[in-house]
Amino acid sequence: MSVHELNRAIHHVYIDRDRTMAFRAGDYAMLDTFDLTAEEHAALTHKDFPKLWALHVHPVLLFHLSAVLNPREWYLQEVVPKIQGVPNHWYDYYSSTGAGTNSA
Repeated sequence: MSVHELNRAIHHVYIDRDRTMAFRAGDYAMLDTFDLTAEEHAALTHKDFPKLWALHVHPVLLFHLSAVLNPREWYLQEVVPKIQGVPNHWYDYYSSTGAGTNSA
């Protein structure tokens, strides 16, 4: 599993309107250009944001993906409560205690 590759795939989904619209419509062919595990691919195609969080997707990328696929309120109601307490090395890295690490 490559956290970098997963994050790269998400970035490519939301930076291009055509790819975003295709992804919204269920066309996931562009994901085949990335070296994703079956678990990563499934989390993306099922739009399983808590799973993507647990796979260490960067919080900013996860929020941006959600923003192009759903209303902002959806993320706050459906994702935030489900990711509380779930480890994500990016979130730990940015915590105010500085206790986390940035190892992939």
